[in-house]
Amino acid sequence: MKRVFVGSFIDQKISKKFYSKIKKDFAGVISGRWIPTENLHITYKFLGNVPENKVKDIKNVLSEILDKQINTKIILKGLSAFPNIENPKVFYISVEDKKGDLKEIHNFVEEKLENLEFEREKRSFTPHITLKRPKFVKIHQFKEKLKEYQYKEFAHIFNIEVNVIESILTNKGAIYRKI
Repeated sequence: MKRVFVGSFIDQKISKKFYSKIKKDFAGVISGRWIPTENLHITYKFLGNVPENKVKDIKNVLSEILDKQINTKIILKGLSAFPNIENPKVFYISVEDKKGDLKEIHNFVEEKLENLEFEREKRSFTPHITLKRPKFVKIHQFKEKLKEYQYKEFAHIFNIEVNVIESILTNKGAIYRKI
């Protein structure tokens, strides 16, 4: 069994430019482990534990879009939290997808994987890049910091690559690798 998701990694050359400042600015405001720079990604679909033989089927049905550069224009803009900023369980960078390319990829993945008996996601697709799953948050300070970043543009991205990614859980955090 492999723990698997379909996603796009964010180029480390891009993320290194802004990530260290975010970590510095939110130090002492939220606790928990930061996602390593090399693991920053957009998730289209989390599949969970999948038998190894089914991973081949996943790659086959998604082959049309996998491991290829896809032209797009997305903007990494603003910081927020799920389910909301009063009760942050996931701290993330918002991804602006005006052309709808990521939504199109998400829909393609959902449709193809439904044929392999993976249930469609019930929640609406909100492209984002998880930075941290907070353990403790100083809510007032957190909300003030978020205001500073509300309209901040971190990067414009013009090419993405869609991958099937294995998530190997360790006591030091997850290790992600393309399959």
